[in-house]
Parts: sequence; structure tokens; C-alpha cells
Amino acid sequence: MAKITAPFLIKGTLDDINFVITANGNNYARSKREGGMTSAEFKKNPVYDRIRNHGQEFGHCAKKSIVFRQLVAKFNNLAKDGSFAGRANKLLFDILKEDTTQQVGKRTLSGGLKTEEGKTHLLFFESNKLRPLRQVLKIKEQWLQQSQTITFTDFIANKHLDWPAEATHVNLAIAITYWDFENDTFQTCYGNELVLEKNTVQKTITLSTVEPTKIGLQLTFLFIGFLKQDLKKQAFLHRKYNTAALIAYHTQ
Repeated sequence: MAKITAPFLIKGTLDDINFVITANGNNYARSKREGGMTSAEFKKNPVYDRIRNHGQEFGHCAKKSIVFRQLVAKFNNLAKDGSFAGRANKLLFDILKEDTTQQVGKRTLSGGLKTEEGKTHLLFFESNKLRPLRQVLKIKEQWLQQSQTITFTDFIANKHLDWPAEATHVNLAIAITYWDFENDTFQTCYGNELVLEKNTVQKTITLSTVEPTKIGLQLTFLFIGFLKQDLKKQAFLHRKYNTAALIAYHTQ
């Protein structure tokens, strides 16, 4: 590339020469590259190994993420933000990187989830990062795997929740999902929903569900959805106000 010194600026293409003007007003001439890189060159050139490996592994996770995002679709449809899909892809890629049985470029989500470190990445993944669980819920839940229950002791609704201005009620629920991450299948069991008014008096509440019949990795999700009284019925607020989080995992 050569710098042009002249009383005028040149922009455009002449034969195999491109004339460009930079943002600071400098004028340059450069020769056009003959042809672009072919796919065969990209695949064979070791300079691009890192790019190819990253693309292959991240693409694998993006495909697996399609099923992951459906595990508790009922909750996610009511509580998620615009970055949900991208964050799910990144989560699975972070898990994949825990696979130490394969070299880079051949690692899998399955390999990562077979490690304790990989499964730990799942904890407190938020469907809606705008309303994370620990910001919305101001009391610690008690999760019992044996009975598939979550208990809130001495729960006071208007004190222990961060309420949106319009909300008059809250919907609390849990779900347990069996996730076959190798074969891209799952079984989700949703528990009964509990709806409380904002001024509900102090009480101990328990949320429960049944356990999936499949044996393998099971994930527990907690949903907190806010509602507004509209005449004789309640309607959920926009999903940006609600919360859904993965709070526990268990391998059976």
C-alpha cells in the first residue's frame, strides 16, 4: 500500500489498484488481492486451526442449546430477556470446555457435563438476567431433593420479594427436568402453582412437584412471576419483570 501525495484526492478503482481515503483524510493506493481464500485453503492452513476448532465446538453447543432452552419453556416464555439464547449458547460452551478427555476442536457438551465442574456451571443460570433470583427473592429457599420440595420459612410476600410497581400478586412454581443431553430429549414435571397477594401475611410456604421417571441428570428450576389484577382476573406482567432460574442439579 502506498500513500498518495497530490493536490487532490483519488477514490475508486483503476484496473488492479484501489484508491482509498482514510478517516483522517490520508489517501492511499493498494493492489487488489487476486481472488479470496477458498474453503479448501481455510481447512488446510494451520494458521486457522484455532478459528476452525472454536467454530466447530461453539456450533455444537448452539445446536444443543435449542433443546436446553426448551427444558422449561413454560417458565421461559414468561421470564426471559433478549440475551437469553446467546447466554444459553455461552453457558453450554463454558461447560464443553470442562471436557478434558478430548483435544480442542473435538470436545463435546456431553464430556463437559460428565464432570462435576461442568455441571456446576449450570447453577443459577437466569432466563431473565434483568431480574436475577438473588435480586428478586430476599429470603433463602430450602431445597430438598428427596421430597422434591422448596420451602420458604416465615415468608412475607411484600418484604421478601422485589415487587414491580404494577404488580398485585405473585405466582410461585418449581419444575424438575430430566435432560438427556446426549440424545437431545427431556422430560419436565411442573409443580402446582401458588398465587399470593402482595399483602399476604407471614406464613411458611412449600412448593412441590413429582420427580421425572427417567434416570440421569435432573435440573430444578424456580419461577417467580408477577401479576396485575385486571377486573376479575390476574394477568402476568411482561416477561422482563419475571424470574426463572436453575437452582439445583442432581444425577440419579
